[in-house]
Amino acid sequence: MASERRLLLGVLLILALVVPVGAWALDRARQGAEGADQTSGATLGAEATATVQTYPPNRRLPSLPLTTLDGRRLDLAAYRGRPLLVNFWATWCAPCVREFPLLRRTLDQRRPDGLAIVGVLVNDQAEKARTFVRAHGGSWPVATDQGGRAASALQIFGLPETVFVRPDGTMSSRVLGELTQARLDAELARIIAR
Repeated sequence: MASERRLLLGVLLILALVVPVGAWALDRARQGAEGADQTSGATLGAEATATVQTYPPNRRLPSLPLTTLDGRRLDLAAYRGRPLLVNFWATWCAPCVREFPLLRRTLDQRRPDGLAIVGVLVNDQAEKARTFVRAHGGSWPVATDQGGRAASALQIFGLPETVFVRPDGTMSSRVLGELTQARLDAELARIIAR
């Protein structure tokens, strides 16, 4: 009787773990099958791959309640008229740390094009982020995601993730995973008019 209960408990535990993962995998496979919207490219010099997802035309960046690391309210609508990158990151995320210098260089190079970057700190301490940004020369605003509302609104599920927004406020694409120079240039070409 006790061994039957342990067996039943073991089976239920396995099901509790396998079913959600299986559902997630099936959903991802379904999205890929529907998918002219998704392309995948390997990140150079990194262990993982980055996935690019494009948004349907005219999908606007939602209004997100953000507060910067220094306590000011940040309204993403204020960036309308400029190409925008919204980068979800954390100081404990190794790929986020690796891509930080790339973002800094890109902002310096593309500032004449009106490019703006906003960092959104996810599941991290504001003080650690302030120290990191100062030490690594970040010159763009970084906001905290109170209660995960911004990540939820944009369906962010991993770090780093970067959302590319056109000057008209519509979302072009997002990169799930670490940015490379080639991937960043390709996505910027979609949002910066030349």
